[in-house]
Amino acid sequence: MPRSLPPLNSLRTFEAAARLGSFTKAARELNVTPAAVSHQIRGLEEYLGVTLFRRTTRRLALTDQATAAAETLHEAFHRISQSVESLRPSGRSGRSGKSGALSISVTPAFATRWLVARLPHFQKRHPRIHLRIAASPSPVDFDQEDIDVAVRIGRGGFAGVVAVELFHEWLAPVASPAFLRQNVLRKPADITRVPMLHDNSMRRAGRPRAWQEWFRVAGAPLVETHRGTQFDDGHLALQAAAAGGGVALGRLVYAVDDLAAKRLRIAMQPVIEMDIAYYLLIPESRMDLPAVIAFRTWIEAQAADFRSDFTRRFRKSTIRSSAAGATPSTLPPGRAR
Repeated sequence: MPRSLPPLNSLRTFEAAARLGSFTKAARELNVTPAAVSHQIRGLEEYLGVTLFRRTTRRLALTDQATAAAETLHEAFHRISQSVESLRPSGRSGRSGKSGALSISVTPAFATRWLVARLPHFQKRHPRIHLRIAASPSPVDFDQEDIDVAVRIGRGGFAGVVAVELFHEWLAPVASPAFLRQNVLRKPADITRVPMLHDNSMRRAGRPRAWQEWFRVAGAPLVETHRGTQFDDGHLALQAAAAGGGVALGRLVYAVDDLAAKRLRIAMQPVIEMDIAYYLLIPESRMDLPAVIAFRTWIEAQAADFRSDFTRRFRKSTIRSSAAGATPSTLPPGRAR
C-alpha cells in the first residue's frame, strides 16, 4: 500500500517558499500571511521528520534533501497546472507549442491609446499566436472569465495574480493649440476660468480627484474644480480636449501621440508622476504557458522602451505625487482592475 501523502497545501507552500527563497514572497504569491507559510512549513517538517530550511539571520536556505524535492515538486505542480488547463473550454489544451490563442483583457482606453498600435510588432514576431482582445473597464475575474492576462492600472496589491509593473502614469493639463491661442493660461487659477474636462477613469485605481491633486502639487490654492464635463474614460477626455472642448488633466501615457502630432499641447507645468502604475496581471496557473511567456517578454520590452523615451522627454518638468488621499487597489483573489 502506498504511503499517504502530506496535505497538498503544505507541499504547495513549500514549493513556493523554495522557489522564491522567502516566506514573505511565498505568502504574497499564495495570498496568505507569512505566519501561515511558516506554520505550513513547520507542519510539513514534523510530518516528514526532516529539516527543510536552514534559517539564518540573513537568508533562507534549503537543505540538500529539500533542494532535490523542491525541483521535483516544481515540475509536479507545473504538470498539474497543465492538466487543469487541458480541462478548460475553448481548446486551451492545444497551447503546448509557441502557437495557439491568447486572451488579453485591457481597458478600452489602454487598447486604443497604447496597445493596438504596437500589436503588429508582436504578431510579426509570433505569427502563430492568435490574439483575442477583450476591452472592458471592469475588474477582470480570471476564475470566471476566459482571460489569460490583463493590463490594469493601480497601486499594487492585486491579489491572487502575479503583477508585473510596466510604467507609471503621468498627468498634466492639456488642450488643443487653437484653444490655447484663444485662452491665455499663465497661472493655475486661469484654468478655473475656462471649460475644464474631468477624466474620472482613475477612480477605479483609488484616485478620485485628479484636478485637486494637480493644484496641490502646483502649489496653488485648492479651488472648486467640479464644474465642467465629466468623462469616465481617459481616451474620451483627450478626444474632447483635442477637439477644442477645454483643458483636460490628461493621462500622458495616453496623450503621447497627440502631443507628438501637435493635436494637443501641455497647457501648464508641472507634469505629475503619479503613485499608480500599469501592471501586466497573470494568474499563477497560466505563468508557464508559451503564449503567455511570449507576450510577457514582448510587453516588458515595449514598456521599457516606452518608459525610457517618456521619462527622458518629461524628466525636467516632472514632480512626483504623494499617495495622500489615495486608496489601495487591492481586490479579492482572481479579480483585478
